[in-house]
Amino acid sequence: MSQRYLLSSSLLVSLVASPALSQSADTVFLSENIITSNAEMPLARSMAIAGDSIVCVRTDESCRELADDTTQIVDAGENTIMAGIVDTHLHTRIFGQTHAVMLNLFKYNDATREEVVEVIRDYAAGLGPDEWVIGGGYSDAHFELPTKEELDEIVGGRPALISDNTQHNGWYSTRALEALGIDGSWQPPKGGYMPLNDAGEPVGTLQEKAHLSTGFVEQHKLYSNERQEEAVRAAARIMNAVGVTSATEAAAGSKEGADDVYVRLASKGELNLRHELAMVYWGDGTPEGDAAMTENLLMRRDAIRASDADLDYLTANTVKFAIDGTPGRFAFMEMPYLDGTRPNMNYDPTNLSEIFDTLTEKGFGIMLHVEGNAAIRKSLDAMEYADTTGNPLSDDVLNIFTHLDHLSIDSISRMAELGIAGQLQLHWADPTEPYFLNVIRGNLPDQILDRMWQFKLVTEFLEYGFGPDAPTSAVFSPWEGMEIAMTRQAMGSPSGQRMPGEPLSLDEIIHGSTLGSARLQGKGHMIGSLEEGKKADVIVLDRDIRQQAEANIYEFHKIEVLQTYLGGKLVYDIDRDGEPDKALTEPVWDEGDDEKLRRGVAITNERFDDEAL
Repeated sequence: MSQRYLLSSSLLVSLVASPALSQSADTVFLSENIITSNAEMPLARSMAIAGDSIVCVRTDESCRELADDTTQIVDAGENTIMAGIVDTHLHTRIFGQTHAVMLNLFKYNDATREEVVEVIRDYAAGLGPDEWVIGGGYSDAHFELPTKEELDEIVGGRPALISDNTQHNGWYSTRALEALGIDGSWQPPKGGYMPLNDAGEPVGTLQEKAHLSTGFVEQHKLYSNERQEEAVRAAARIMNAVGVTSATEAAAGSKEGADDVYVRLASKGELNLRHELAMVYWGDGTPEGDAAMTENLLMRRDAIRASDADLDYLTANTVKFAIDGTPGRFAFMEMPYLDGTRPNMNYDPTNLSEIFDTLTEKGFGIMLHVEGNAAIRKSLDAMEYADTTGNPLSDDVLNIFTHLDHLSIDSISRMAELGIAGQLQLHWADPTEPYFLNVIRGNLPDQILDRMWQFKLVTEFLEYGFGPDAPTSAVFSPWEGMEIAMTRQAMGSPSGQRMPGEPLSLDEIIHGSTLGSARLQGKGHMIGSLEEGKKADVIVLDRDIRQQAEANIYEFHKIEVLQTYLGGKLVYDIDRDGEPDKALTEPVWDEGDDEKLRRGVAITNERFDDEAL
């Protein structure tokens, strides 16, 4: 019996056995390396989508039998095709504002202080005398405790608000403080700090929850609806270009709720990034205030469910708490920092326990910003209370601890017992990261520094997902974070310093970037892997990523996305849209050069020839 006959016979059996092959496909994908993120079929060679769903995945090329004369065939050769990346920690609106709407200082972190001052000055000079100067990304290395008088002079007396590169602290001009009603008598919320000058007036810097509860969360009001939508569209465009198809907005809304920008775009079919909204908890710690906050969260969740938004693209079932502040300065630690300070957590522990119990009983998932080891311990106490009071924590709704800078075996054991998931920022394993060098390294003892960001503890014992917390980090491309996590070194630095700790494997990286993160969003049944019946969120890459990891892991960050499909719709194409970078510049190619063909991917609309079998 010939090999050709054997292949045809097996294909015939497959055709008869699978109802999926009874319909025609809009697009058929072929590759030697389709990474499915499905443990039962880790690798496939063909896949077909119809409408917004995957209708066929096979270990041979039989899915292309679904092609007719209207089907697009994407033959990637040996290049990887995989599920779209799921980013479980993105500040979408502010990320889009940073890159498309407001003053972006992240790209000047390597400049001199004088150069950054001139950038701000030039930007302000282009505005009217009463227009707000809104920006983000200044470095502590440039402005450690900047004053309102300094900013007044730089921006020409305009109202100005500039967040630092953690987004947890803000620099305010005199007119900005006045507009917000902040003077020396203002009382920051618990976990917030407002340095005062000798006259008892604000210096001009609001720190942690003092900033998060004012400028950070309210600045959207300074933009029109059109500008808000422009920012979110820009964020989606940038993230699609690096392969991201779904994101968790990690600080959604203002105190009154500002989720409407997502609702507006989703209702118009213009939200090219699936979203789970993590709504910030702004309760004031009183029984009345906390009850009102809970009702507000329920109202916002119900409003989204009742809106015209497609719930495949927009959900809001997560509540976000900033339990403590940024590492090396405001994270709640068991011991004081080297400078003698020891900031506390941002909530009363007893009150927090009751809040967690109330919210989890109402079906919400909890997402906790926890950096310090004491913050992790106290948060686990509160979660254990919620688990043992009333109904136990649900297995169907994951609760998430994000950051997890200072983990211990005891903490991991308690998290695993409660079914809590870990959410990691992979770029922190880079020992040359500027914030680590400028702030963290000088304020923690070596024995603490050597045990930071132990990602392997999380991946060994918990469900887990990834997301860089952009724009609090200049890193937003998942491929950059992946390389750092697999080397614990700076990108492209084989001889560079290594962060202590065990690197992650490529399989762990793939899981945390796809199915693991989808599960953290409560959407593992719908996205995160290439399986029949799931949504067709697919990316086509410019190389075989497994071969890249084996041949030279230090060039993993150079991986590029050639195409991104969201629900079967092509939302990014490198030929059509250009190679991604922070400025979204167009690529420089020779005339007529097809980038996908140059990288070994053939895309046609010709029906597959059955005779080829």
